[in-house]
Amino acid sequence: MTGADSWAALVGSRLCHDLVSPLGAIGNGVELLQMVQSPGPEIALIDQAVQAAQARLRLYRLAFGAASAGQTVPPRDLTDALTALAERIAVHATLPNQIDRPLARRLMLAVLCAESALAWGGALTLTDAGLTAEAPRLRLDPGLWPALAQGQPPQSPAPATVHFALLAAAGPVRVETGETRLAISL
Repeated sequence: MTGADSWAALVGSRLCHDLVSPLGAIGNGVELLQMVQSPGPEIALIDQAVQAAQARLRLYRLAFGAASAGQTVPPRDLTDALTALAERIAVHATLPNQIDRPLARRLMLAVLCAESALAWGGALTLTDAGLTAEAPRLRLDPGLWPALAQGQPPQSPAPATVHFALLAAAGPVRVETGETRLAISL
């Protein structure tokens, strides 16, 4: 990454870094509350929301943060981040012992793209070569998927679809789509 891309990734890293501490403090506070009083539905709801936010933040940190060549991440970082999808999507990951950080970034961008197609839930299988997503019904936005399949960013990416543009810009991608299955190879 060079130029504006690297600045944007640094901003993404900074935002994620700055949000980790407050979310951790809220999680610690919930844990303390659970120790001093009997757990109720309110505390359980807060705990669930904090855990979901922390997982989503880990996913965003990997997808949108800075990723320098030579850096590696353990597969546990990716699987922990994938828990952000667990409510709607069954995730299975088979990853090597260490993953090159730029590859981890591309994988998480691909996961975010697949998540948009799995709007009604489904299953996601992730390897270091890419992913497959399956569901009885996929939502394949015609303004996003054909462009990604051609290695092009969407014409006018919205904030909710910026991951398509970033994945297309991060290197070659092969996309196969069908009615109930899609595959993204990196």
